Amino acid sequence: MQIKWDLEHVYFYLVSFIALILIIIGAVNLTQTAIAYITPVYEDYSPFARPEPYQEMTQWEEHFGPELIEQERARFEERNRINYHRSLLRDLVGGLAFIGVALPVYLYHWRKIPELEKGK
Repeated sequence: MQIKWDLEHVYFYLVSFIALILIIIGAVNLTQTAIAYITPVYEDYSPFARPEPYQEMTQWEEHFGPELIEQERARFEERNRINYHRSLLRDLVGGLAFIGVALPVYLYHWRKIPELEKGK
């Protein structure tokens, strides 16, 4: 098959190529989201994560009591868990959007190329 390099052919091949790249990016994004869901990684940068208490935290505990500190720790961990799941959902939707938008564009343009060959 001889490829014609006129403007119309180049356009359809270029759009098909770009759409295919977007589909691949969406598939990679979905794969990474699935792996992150299966093997969650929690990085705790909270003030509660330090192995030894530091002076400011000790002052809070002395002033408000250990019960409040424990409530805040639980609230902080719950908020982090919810945010992590929201992030996974956002990544999942993003990957599906890449595929959902690029796939019809790719299929239309790729199927149009043989019609260009027959029409000329």
